[in-house]
Amino acid sequence: MKTIRSVRNTCLNLFAIAGFAIAPVAIAPIAVAQQVTNVNPTVNSQNVSSDSSIYGSFDASTGRIDMQSVKIFVNNQDVTSQSVITGNFFSYRPTQALRPGENQVRVEFKNTNGQGFAANWSFQVEQPRAALDITSVSHNGQTTALGSGSTFLATINGTPGAQASVLILDGTTMRRIPAQEVSSGVYVATLNLNAGDRFNEGIVIGRLERDGKAVYNAASQAVAFQPNVASTQVTQVQTTPTTPGQPMTTPQQPTTTPQQPTTTTLVNLQPSFTSHQDGGIIASQGFTLIGQTQPNAGVRVVVTSPTLFGESTLVSTTVTADSNGTFTVPVPRPLILTAGIRYNVTAIANNGSQTAQTRITLTQK
Repeated sequence: MKTIRSVRNTCLNLFAIAGFAIAPVAIAPIAVAQQVTNVNPTVNSQNVSSDSSIYGSFDASTGRIDMQSVKIFVNNQDVTSQSVITGNFFSYRPTQALRPGENQVRVEFKNTNGQGFAANWSFQVEQPRAALDITSVSHNGQTTALGSGSTFLATINGTPGAQASVLILDGTTMRRIPAQEVSSGVYVATLNLNAGDRFNEGIVIGRLERDGKAVYNAASQAVAFQPNVASTQVTQVQTTPTTPGQPMTTPQQPTTTPQQPTTTTLVNLQPSFTSHQDGGIIASQGFTLIGQTQPNAGVRVVVTSPTLFGESTLVSTTVTADSNGTFTVPVPRPLILTAGIRYNVTAIANNGSQTAQTRITLTQK
């Protein structure tokens, strides 16, 4: 009697498998628990591809599976007839894309002794994403050559949420410039030109990359960088004021030495986040936002998170961008931190009478 009770207790302890609900339909005194292991997609996994296969292994080292008893359900739909089942393994490849959001799998089976079990788990399928595309590429050197001290600016319009860059090709020479997404689907790349930058007829190509795939598109006009061409400058001329009561012996003339020319650099006020992209995942407890805007612009940053009782504000602050246009805002962790929490981030840049706004959404892993 002690031996039977000992075996029974051992079997009950084996029913607890991390991440699964294993429920025996009937428990015999000498039952040996069957397990489901090495599942794909993994338990509670996020951003699973909609065409992912579903599979797992039976741990039958202490017993055999009755293959005829195995039933596989995906979102409560019986897919057993479309599955591959062996004494050690089961696999199902969806004939249609899995639905976005939560998907559930249930596997029911018996061993050759007639004992029945059920294993359950779920995972999250990523939301469908638009196909990667570039609709246009433009730049500010289409009509005249740009000289040393000027700023080259290129704009890519295309699919949001990608990694972007601009390539300039001239024969065997190539220059690559990183681009930032300044608003949804709009990417900007800038380059301050110096005496070493020279392209006689450079082809400007926009590049977007996402999930290991890349697309390209070229601007309709080439660009020329020529160091001897005058840069875009604003020159101010000083005059010598007269003193009241004193005769003016010579006509008022411009100063012989004008001020140094000032190079006009075009920088977009639209704030962009270089640390995170819209739809990004937060894996840490709390995070830091790093963004880019015009130098010395004021930036209002508000971060909220939905709760059962409404919106919870995590950050509401105004910071000033540094001389390079960079601003940084730390975001604390929510009071209750759980997977799936959304962070709604709003940044409003202000410079004089001009304002520009950007919004992104992040999700807690």
